[in-house]
Amino acid sequence: MAVPSSYDTVNNHLDNILNQLSVPLDIPALEKLALEITENTDHAVPATLITKISQVLPVLQEDPTPLTTLGIRATSFLTFSELRSIQPPLDFVAGLKAPSPPINLLALSLLRKAGKSSGDAAIVAGNSELVTSLIEVWLSTSATEVAQAALDVLWSLLEVDHVGSKKDTQEDGSGGVVAGQGLMWRRVFTDKDVYGLLFSICSLVTADKPDHLSKREKTVAQGRLVDFVVKAGSLRWDAIAASHLPEIEFTYRCSSLLHFAACQMIDTKDVLMHMTLLNFLRELLQIDAPGLKPGSHPGSSSPFSSPALDFLVSHDLHKRILGYYLDPSKLDSVDTRYLSSPIMAYVAQYAQLYPNHLLQCSPELLDSLLSLILRSLKISSAQWAHGPVPTGDLTILSCLPRVMLVEAGKRSLNPLQLLPTNPANKDVMDTLSRIFHGPESSQEPPSMDLKAANEALTDTYKEAAAARILYFTYLNEHEDFWHNIVTSADILAIQDVALSAIALARAVATANWQTLSSEGIGNGHNRPRFHLPSEDELGRLSPARQGVLPESGAWALLVPPALSTVLPYLFKPPKTFANFVGGGAGDTESAVWRIVTAKYDLLVALYDRLNETSVDKEGFAEGILRPLEQRVRAVLNVICCELGAFGRKGKKFPGADLGYDHEPSGEGGNEPTPLFPEYSVPCVRPLSSREESEVDRYRQLREKFHESSFFTVLDAAGILAKKGPAARTQFDPFHGMPSYAEKYQKKRRTIPRLEGRPYVLKFFPRDLWQTIQPNYKPDGIFGGLESFRRHGLKRGFEDEEEEDEDDVAKRRKSDDDEEGPEGSRKGDREEGDDLDEDEEQDEQLVDDDFSEDDDEMGGDYNAEQYFDAGDDDGDGDAFGDGGGGGGDDNDTY
Repeated sequence: MAVPSSYDTVNNHLDNILNQLSVPLDIPALEKLALEITENTDHAVPATLITKISQVLPVLQEDPTPLTTLGIRATSFLTFSELRSIQPPLDFVAGLKAPSPPINLLALSLLRKAGKSSGDAAIVAGNSELVTSLIEVWLSTSATEVAQAALDVLWSLLEVDHVGSKKDTQEDGSGGVVAGQGLMWRRVFTDKDVYGLLFSICSLVTADKPDHLSKREKTVAQGRLVDFVVKAGSLRWDAIAASHLPEIEFTYRCSSLLHFAACQMIDTKDVLMHMTLLNFLRELLQIDAPGLKPGSHPGSSSPFSSPALDFLVSHDLHKRILGYYLDPSKLDSVDTRYLSSPIMAYVAQYAQLYPNHLLQCSPELLDSLLSLILRSLKISSAQWAHGPVPTGDLTILSCLPRVMLVEAGKRSLNPLQLLPTNPANKDVMDTLSRIFHGPESSQEPPSMDLKAANEALTDTYKEAAAARILYFTYLNEHEDFWHNIVTSADILAIQDVALSAIALARAVATANWQTLSSEGIGNGHNRPRFHLPSEDELGRLSPARQGVLPESGAWALLVPPALSTVLPYLFKPPKTFANFVGGGAGDTESAVWRIVTAKYDLLVALYDRLNETSVDKEGFAEGILRPLEQRVRAVLNVICCELGAFGRKGKKFPGADLGYDHEPSGEGGNEPTPLFPEYSVPCVRPLSSREESEVDRYRQLREKFHESSFFTVLDAAGILAKKGPAARTQFDPFHGMPSYAEKYQKKRRTIPRLEGRPYVLKFFPRDLWQTIQPNYKPDGIFGGLESFRRHGLKRGFEDEEEEDEDDVAKRRKSDDDEEGPEGSRKGDREEGDDLDEDEEQDEQLVDDDFSEDDDEMGGDYNAEQYFDAGDDDGDGDAFGDGGGGGGDDNDTY
């Protein structure tokens, strides 16, 4: 076992802090040691470190985050049993009660190790004070990170200690698996101190009292508690729905923890907490929901219900939420803006998870539901294209039982017929995709409860048959359906609409459809209103030109009207970067790649479905499969070659390196990924002594270069400076335009100027004087020093004229460079000659005006010196303010 090289340094540093509290933390040393600790590190090292850290934290006078980070890293490879064996014992309770989030996180990281074994969880359950502190820090802390970590620890302990849990794989001596004993569950739900905290901390009755949380803090605790109730109920419904300590529950006017959380705890006058309550009730519906199959939970009142739905119905919560949706006037107009979304989400969840329970409702309620959706969808085309669309109603429509929509179509109450495909709308296409695709194929065996199966108003088979009926009836009313879908799928500029259109085509290609019997489905004796038509009746309702109706979605794409639009789109070469603005340079969202891969998925799905069919429709399938397979390979080649790692400019787009197999049936994995996947952070190995020496030497050399008097920074503008059109291309309109104020700004030199350095010439050989100081003249007065005096001095009126002359010369030279033909250049030279003559005349006039003044005025009064502000005297800074402006040519900085 290895010992990190910096261990002794950190150990001594911690001892110094204990001896002298004013010693600051050596953060670089702590970070270095954290990187050096690996799985092969001697376990005595983290044991010693965590002991020292636990001693330093109570007396530390600065942010403990670097120290707690080291503690978490040091103990990452220790088990809970090894932590318990450390002497002196670690005080987990003190770590949880500390008023410092970093210390809380350290204690929680150590305590979470007990969630890997039911035996360790039982040890934690035996410490009532520890569990109480865990519950208290979870519900009362103001740090969200600490609260989430505490919930994770609590849930890991409950999950591993659950009787019959599959998470705990610890084996005993005989080779058997040690199951959870349920001790942690008993501690949380039967201990008065622990169970009472769940009520006292979250109840608003004790808000704003001494030694209690404020109302704001209690609402935060309420949100954390409802999340825990849902998780606990999904594992053990009896734990949250049954009464455990009646004396505590009676104090808060409830019969169970679930009753307290759903009916007594939250103040619905607070709109945000009302939203939290609605989301909580929606999540409750997911517990043991039957779906399209009869449920088998012993606690439910009906095979089409669940204990969660029975609880909501018995306390009128379910009826109240449905009433909010059907009659929004029951809510305050201001609250409706915020509560409408969670209310519609609840209704959609209920319709999806309890279809038979919904169909058993009164016909008046079902008709009111359909009429409300029908009214919300009657909007103009302009609103479908640009305005807000009823997304919540579309979600509810997509979750309704399909047999209910088929029956509503007989009475012109089917909202599906109002959904337009032109103008294209993403939400509309998603709704059509879900309805036309049919129910998900289930691999579970059918229910053995024949009585419940006969009483079911809908099931997987009926929903699959109803999806086929809805597709053909919709196609009968919208003949341009596939034309609009293909047009939308080919629009790169609207990526989300194009992807939804392709997804709709794929949903039809992979649809789970069932054919109808000759007598129809659902003509039973219970509910004739949900009777499905026979195959002959459906043929009369559908377009006459289709003849025999396709039995599957894949075949529906190979018959009119899809045949003349969808197949040409599939066989058309996919669009590449050449079809995008700037050759793909402006495709910041990788729209081309996403659309091409979605089209490839559609091709593969259609090919697989057609290849699976065993019926040969007059040889039509064989004539389609071969060119379809060729098109699959062609699109795959575009993805791999033109859009992948070997595409334009060698750019690799997201997912390009995760290409599909070169077989038509090869599909990428589309399974959902976890929201927060486990990830092992890669650690950089510590530097060797030689590498550290090389880095130190390089940094020293770099510092010497940077501190040298000859070091300079190249100006990017000088590098990009070009003549002619290139200069115009690189011109910066924000900073390149000269302004009057720039003459007062100092300019950074890009090349060292030796004559501006404060050299003392007498310390250099005389041969180098002219090199160091180019203005030095050996033949000048006083050994050449007199020549420095008037260097750089100009008459005040000469500056602007010389600048004008330079600008004229530059413009003339630029024009000469830009002109291509010889004749143009010659003409420019002739004009330039005339301009030079004018300039010479002006210069002669200036010299004539002042030539006599220079000779006659002597030193008594010199107007030039007056206007030069005395620059002839000394260094030209008579006022001691640095000369103002941009400075002299000799100035450097």
